[in-house]
Amino acid sequence: MTRDDVSERRTAWSVFSAALAVRAAYAWHRGLPPLVADAAEYRFYARSLVETGRYLGPQGEIAARMPGYPLFLAAVRVLFGDSVIAVVAAQCLLGALTCLLLYRLAQRLLPGPWPLVCGLLSAVYFGLVEPVSLVLSESLYSFFLVLSAWALFHPRWRPVVRAAAFGVLSGALYLVRPEPLPYILATIALTPFLWPAFGRKEIAAALAGLALVAGVWIGRNFAHFHRFIPASTAGKSVVYISLYLPAARHGLAPEGRWFAPADMGELESEAQFTARFKELASRLTWRQLASAYLFNGVSILYPFLPAYDWTYMLVLPFALVGLAVAVRRRELWPAAMSVVFSLTIFTFCGGWASRYRQGVAPFIILLGAAGMMAVDEKAGRVRFRAGASAWLVVNLLIWAGQAQVRQFALWLRALAWGH
Repeated sequence: MTRDDVSERRTAWSVFSAALAVRAAYAWHRGLPPLVADAAEYRFYARSLVETGRYLGPQGEIAARMPGYPLFLAAVRVLFGDSVIAVVAAQCLLGALTCLLLYRLAQRLLPGPWPLVCGLLSAVYFGLVEPVSLVLSESLYSFFLVLSAWALFHPRWRPVVRAAAFGVLSGALYLVRPEPLPYILATIALTPFLWPAFGRKEIAAALAGLALVAGVWIGRNFAHFHRFIPASTAGKSVVYISLYLPAARHGLAPEGRWFAPADMGELESEAQFTARFKELASRLTWRQLASAYLFNGVSILYPFLPAYDWTYMLVLPFALVGLAVAVRRRELWPAAMSVVFSLTIFTFCGGWASRYRQGVAPFIILLGAAGMMAVDEKAGRVRFRAGASAWLVVNLLIWAGQAQVRQFALWLRALAWGH
């Protein structure tokens, strides 16, 4: 092993150690997360798996949640018992591994110091730190998102192995949450444009790996419902909620939100949500529909969670530059597609929670590092460092006075949407 190899290994483990220390400190400071709403449902599914061997929700649902995160919780429960501390500790480790993998992935995509910048940003980026302290799926999602891309870009594996590994790991990502499917399929289809060595055999290997993992869930759902249900039985409810919430906020849904009765079956409930969505959408003009979904999209990009996220705002303008860079740099296409597809899907099938951007945070950081590199090359190292330092100071000042800034941001939002 050369001196450069030793130095590189030390750098990689420094990124991992820093990321683990930050996450452990934040989790310790925050304390145990509340097990309510989504967290309570995930925990119920995991307990059902461990204690009964059946995948059942609180109301007897069998496919209302994707199984990836409950399976993770079940594994932690088998190994360490019913311990929320163990879940948070496992997620701290996963979060640190995500940063290490992102650093390694960036080494294959960016030259010079930018992979290390990417790794250090990921260590402190709040959108990657906060999820480890919650019993929610974002930390596991980010891990598989980066792991699958790391496998696809592995420099020493044969193309067919890289493709198959990407398919299998993307299948695991899909089992955590279904929204990456368009990104996964688009990436598989575009691999021949990324590497001349990839062709039909590699595309087939990737699709086979994806089908192998995702097919277990899809086949299980078909066996229960005798219908093709590729994701979950809660999809239509999410579509309805994504329109109802912004519409209600602007006084366009006076009838109140509809909830499925506890004794209503999953498929019947989905049919009712579809009907409610169609009825609500039919009463809105195209301008009102556009305003509602624009509100969702803006809210996902909103910098308050509800506290001001200065790490996100530090990276955001450079990530937008990185998206422009990705147009001409094909190796960045997967990262760009993941971010754009995910945020677009959540706009129409998620709602207006800014935490929806956290799952793709690793690729926001990667695009941000690519954008920094482009600005550095265009403006010169001295001017880039001065500008980046000034932008950091501005964000820290905003964070220090965030109460007033948040009120101003809410005033602007009310000015745009009338509420």
